[in-house]
Amino acid sequence: MNNTIKKLVQSENRKLLTLLLIFFGALILSALIYSLAGKGAMKSINYAGISKMTFIQVFLITLKRNIIYFLAVIFLTYLGHGKLTIVLFGLISIYYGLSVIYIIRSVGIEFKYLMLTFTDYLIFFPILLYFTFISTSISKYTKKAKNIETISHKFDIIISGYIQVSIFYLLIVTAYSFIYSVYVLLLSRLMVG
Repeated sequence: MNNTIKKLVQSENRKLLTLLLIFFGALILSALIYSLAGKGAMKSINYAGISKMTFIQVFLITLKRNIIYFLAVIFLTYLGHGKLTIVLFGLISIYYGLSVIYIIRSVGIEFKYLMLTFTDYLIFFPILLYFTFISTSISKYTKKAKNIETISHKFDIIISGYIQVSIFYLLIVTAYSFIYSVYVLLLSRLMVG
């Protein structure tokens, strides 16, 4: 991260607190949705089906699942839509909140589900949270800089720095998806075999 981007992000520490509050609010909302929608039966994971897939199939499914959010956030940040990025983060947090509820249920019901998804909660979601924080911090400045032609040089510095950060995070997500795909294939073959 270049110095300009680092200073902009550090000046927006309140946004991290806002995102954490949105996350905790989303967890509460997820619990309400879960209780109102009826607990229902938990779906079991088809390890036999996963074990028959090729590595490329598993990797592409995992990469698509993981990277869509990051691409949407990059696009919204470039356009300067920080509030829309926060709404998107809230929706993703609700999804993760529902997943957390299922993972808590799975400890008593299906330990295999916990083994399959715990890396998302320990590794992927913190990466997603911090990237969202960086993006919402930067989107405030991209929106301001785009509206004033006289500071187009500053806008170029901000955007080029953000693109570098975005590429770094996309590489992290790709590497995570690769390692996770190997893990899922190995786990499914062990469960079936």
